[in-house]
Amino acid sequence: IFDTQRRSINESVSKNDTLIIVDVQKSFGPDGPKGKKYFTNKYVSELQKYCNNFTNVYQIFDNHIDGKDVDDDYLYDENPDIPVNGDLYKFPNQTKLIEKRYKYDVNIDHFKKILDKQTFNKIKSKESEKKLKIGETFNTTEGTILVYIGNNHVWFHVGKKLYNLFKDLKGQTATICGGSMEECLLDLEITAKSMGVNINRDYRYIYSASHCPIK
Repeated sequence: IFDTQRRSINESVSKNDTLIIVDVQKSFGPDGPKGKKYFTNKYVSELQKYCNNFTNVYQIFDNHIDGKDVDDDYLYDENPDIPVNGDLYKFPNQTKLIEKRYKYDVNIDHFKKILDKQTFNKIKSKESEKKLKIGETFNTTEGTILVYIGNNHVWFHVGKKLYNLFKDLKGQTATICGGSMEECLLDLEITAKSMGVNINRDYRYIYSASHCPIK
């Protein structure tokens, strides 16, 4: 279910009307700080044109631009206020804008305060026995979920708005693009699949830390 090996364009794109864009933000692109120019202006322009092929475009963005002390309403509110920081592009047919956060080097102890004792101990036991499975989900006491990613990002905390989106898309097919391929995009892909969404990657519009497909 979590096979993310590269496929051809014809295999990676199926007929669907849903596009999920991950982390295509100015701070990661040509206007970003030195060392973080992961995609080009042409990439953004071509992606904006690509959006016209879809009825529903969901932009999922990372709130890193707002610093370390970000209000947690993006996690726990059903419809949190969207921060205004000038970091986002506008995409045609965009129907939802959803905030999230990436985290490096975070172990399960970081989430202890939002887990009941039984769940926390279960995760610790699986962790010590190396039995955690990619895509395994755990409910928090706040109505959100934690997903085991087991990659550069070990855990992904899924806020209510994002969780509700994937519940609505269960059983449907969506195309995913943006980046970074084996980090934030992978977080979203694994989470969506764990909730029953059929995800296809379109590699023509997926960037990584070392590669942009459109120069």
